[in-house]
Amino acid sequence: MRKIIATIGCCGALLSGCSIYQAAHAPAPVEYKKVHVGSTRNETISILGFPKMTNNNGNQKVDTFEFFDGFHQASKARIILYLAGDIFTAGLAELIFWPLEENAFDGKQCRGTVSYGTDEHVINYDITDSKSVPLWNPKIALSPANNTKDQ
Repeated sequence: MRKIIATIGCCGALLSGCSIYQAAHAPAPVEYKKVHVGSTRNETISILGFPKMTNNNGNQKVDTFEFFDGFHQASKARIILYLAGDIFTAGLAELIFWPLEENAFDGKQCRGTVSYGTDEHVINYDITDSKSVPLWNPKIALSPANNTKDQ
């Protein structure tokens, strides 16, 4: 009987790190809404990371970015739930937590294309998810109809 309990305990200890490790190392959110026309190339790189590719088209420079947009750091509090579940189920909760963490909380792959003028200031940008759906349209976000105040 002691061997069975020890075996279950060892298996639980081996399995217990998967979802906790993934939650602790999940990507942070990218503040892509801070990219705007007129910002510098250095500001854009500080927001989106280093470009995957850079093309020089005469007077224009075009950077292509790929990044993971994750969740707010406060969402890492789920680690406490994972740890408690692992302790109370001797690691069997990993059968639920690990696939959940792998599929729901790993962030989303995003792409961005940013064009710069000769002075290396942004003249155009397009930031989309992996299915080419725009993540944010500043024209819609800044329209007067969407800026109504709650009364």
